[in-house]
Amino acid sequence: MDLRDPVLARDVLESLRRKLDGGEAAVETMRRKHKVLVHALHYAVERGELGCHPLNKVRWRVPKPAVSVDPRVVANPYQARDLLDAVSYVGGYRRARGRRLVGFFAGMYYAGLRPEEAVAVALPDCRLSCTGWGRLILHRTRPQAGKRWTDTGEFHDERGLKNRPPGDTRVVPLPPHLVEM
Repeated sequence: MDLRDPVLARDVLESLRRKLDGGEAAVETMRRKHKVLVHALHYAVERGELGCHPLNKVRWRVPKPAVSVDPRVVANPYQARDLLDAVSYVGGYRRARGRRLVGFFAGMYYAGLRPEEAVAVALPDCRLSCTGWGRLILHRTRPQAGKRWTDTGEFHDERGLKNRPPGDTRVVPLPPHLVEM
């Protein structure tokens, strides 16, 4: 296979748009596949397997993702409050599973946290006022990997913030309703 042929190179790039079953791939899937292909070709150039990057001659871009959120799929404040009330009844009172889930989902809904950020929230990271807005200083995430896949044997890994340099923090405003909770 000679990727220096622009027709073949374009066919390879167009194949990034398809899933294995022939359907249209999601934009993020195309972006990830394109990154892997470009990095592999850069590596081949570094090793001397290729003289130059063969895709530089082909004009092709990954489509831009849709940035608008469909309001029909987002819970409105009344639905969110009802869902948080319902999740509070999960499990027994002693284990506090329902109360922890309320905090988890409330952080995701009201503060816009990612799930792995919501799991990592600790009280010392919160600046809560008696009235009004508070703030949360995020400095870590705890994505769930499973006991078999972590070095510590715990369900969650300890990592930095997504798409940020190690040790970076992010300040998140907490609305009054969440501060009350």
